[in-house]
Amino acid sequence: MSDQTRELLVVLTIAAALAVAGAVAAIAGHRRGLRPLVIAGCAAIFAGGLAVLGWAIVDGAGAQAAGVGLVAALVPAPLLVGTFLWLGRYRRRPWLVLAFCFGWGACVATAVSLGVNSGAAHLLRENDLNENLAAVVSAPVIEEIAKLAGPLIVLWLARRHFTGTLDALVYCGLAGAGFAVAENVLYASGTYVSGTRILDESAGIALVTQLVVVRGLATMFAHPLMTGLSAIGLGKAARRPGRTGVQAGWIISMLLCGMALHALWNGSSVIGADIGMPALWFALYPAFLMPLFFTMVGLALWLRAADARRTQTALAPYVSSGLISPPELASLASFSRRASACAWARRVAGPPGEQAMKDFQQAASDVAEQIDLASIGGPYDQQLIGAGLYRMNAAKGVYAGRDPQMPRAAWDGTRYHVTFPDGKVRAVEAPALPVMPLPVPAMQTPPSPTYPVSYA
Repeated sequence: MSDQTRELLVVLTIAAALAVAGAVAAIAGHRRGLRPLVIAGCAAIFAGGLAVLGWAIVDGAGAQAAGVGLVAALVPAPLLVGTFLWLGRYRRRPWLVLAFCFGWGACVATAVSLGVNSGAAHLLRENDLNENLAAVVSAPVIEEIAKLAGPLIVLWLARRHFTGTLDALVYCGLAGAGFAVAENVLYASGTYVSGTRILDESAGIALVTQLVVVRGLATMFAHPLMTGLSAIGLGKAARRPGRTGVQAGWIISMLLCGMALHALWNGSSVIGADIGMPALWFALYPAFLMPLFFTMVGLALWLRAADARRTQTALAPYVSSGLISPPELASLASFSRRASACAWARRVAGPPGEQAMKDFQQAASDVAEQIDLASIGGPYDQQLIGAGLYRMNAAKGVYAGRDPQMPRAAWDGTRYHVTFPDGKVRAVEAPALPVMPLPVPAMQTPPSPTYPVSYA
């Protein structure tokens, strides 16, 4: 047995032990509600994946090349990760879930895919076949399955944070982003070694820079795009709780679409080179992949806008109860309206008013999320609905009635009660459209929740 094989066995043993111990700790922590144990378990799982990746990169390229590759991979990472955080920023998603999806893609999915693809390449080589065909045969299958496994775990174990396709796009996008960052370390370190062997260290840096521009910037959304197709199936499954067959059908069918797109992406370069058409990929990219990418971008933005409209629909019954006025409900219908409401609150009540308006909008989204879960038969928390209504009312107290150009008014569910210049309060019928530009206090105050609720 060679020293390299012996080292590999040691690394795999350590990685497996970390993964098993981490999985046991994370599951036990989740069942008992022990968040530190969940974090420690996830960290152990990711450490196992990093051990495999770190050994593979350092053993194949060296420590210096690994360092260069890591720096190169981190250049596009903030834009890549920030895109998906921005996409889902208006709904409260736990940082632990977001970090788990990114870490899963970067550490676990990449390590598993590296092992399977290396084995597939070895089998192809042993059978006198082109080992690069592993990029078309095994890579699309194992990589898409491995990336999807992380968000799928979130669907199983953190169901209340998974309400539909927008959540799936955020979680799957982060898993794909993590995978892309880790994979870029592998490619960049290998490219650096190739350049230094051909000429010198400067040539290696030049080739890595070229790789960052082409792969890190021009095609950095490739993996999230492929996983985004699986996300559509995962989001559809999340909207159909209890219907196992339908859920499985959506997930598997869209996963196969992601695999097909991945095979097309890899095959255009591998097969194109084999048949003497190296420009095949460059023709496929603008003709098919770019239109598909912008279609997915449009879908993501449409889902994000639909999320705001869903908030308006879910909270509509509270208007007739007097807890929310028509203008307040209308201000939640789009993110541009929410931005205008924040600007108004800052003008009349300063930075505290703007922050209070953001808290009002966040609480409204939290309430709407629970109502939406209840509407599809998912797990919801009635206490969170009451706490969210309480937070909304507390936030309104900071800015409501602060505009000196508007008369004092209150909403009782059917009419406005406006204080006129003569000091008398008169009831005014609500217009057909919520033309009043400002929120007004409610006649009724939601009861305080039975447990402490923080308001910042």
